[in-house]
Amino acid sequence: MTGVRRVLALLDDTAAAAAAIELSSLVARQVQRPLEVVYVETASALRAAALPLARVLAPGGEWTPLAPQDVERGYAAQAARLRALTERIALRESLHWSMRTVRGALAQAALELRAQCDLVLVGGHGVAAALAPTTRRVPRRIVRVAGDDSPAGAAARALAQQLAQAWSALVDPLPGGAGAAALPQARCDLLIVPRDRLDAAALAQLAQPTLLVGES
Repeated sequence: MTGVRRVLALLDDTAAAAAAIELSSLVARQVQRPLEVVYVETASALRAAALPLARVLAPGGEWTPLAPQDVERGYAAQAARLRALTERIALRESLHWSMRTVRGALAQAALELRAQCDLVLVGGHGVAAALAPTTRRVPRRIVRVAGDDSPAGAAARALAQQLAQAWSALVDPLPGGAGAAALPQARCDLLIVPRDRLDAAALAQLAQPTLLVGES
């Protein structure tokens, strides 16, 4: 899908995949773009599995040897489940979609891929709760935006307003001086940030789904 303006959904935890893909598909539908899911196979797990004393707890309650090929098989199975899930959600939303896998770490992959696309949704630790029912009064969702005076900051603010209107959500701007270290812990359903505001350390600590926005 080279050269096509799209929405990237980047995740390394298939347990939270449904919520991440649901959220990214909503974004893709609003901006009328294809959706591309990028599954990050964690390289550190393979390195750990190669250690001589690596063990895994088997279903019977016994510790058994763990080898890199075991992790590889697990990644292949997770990718297959993720592909089927993406196909189902994209079909329901009438979206064009694709999927690819990369190997490394989520934060590093986000740094590399944000240069390729102006809309990259990174699934944070709290992504599973992004679309869950809540007792919070209407509006149900909170979209926080960390805009600035850059073109990407203006694009982030405009997109936050567009998504909030579509979702009947509340836009809650973050203080202009909020540093990179504070952004990952902002409590909200979706954090929208100019892509250059978050460094690798901040990306690794994301506590909620975060949309990295470049210049339109």
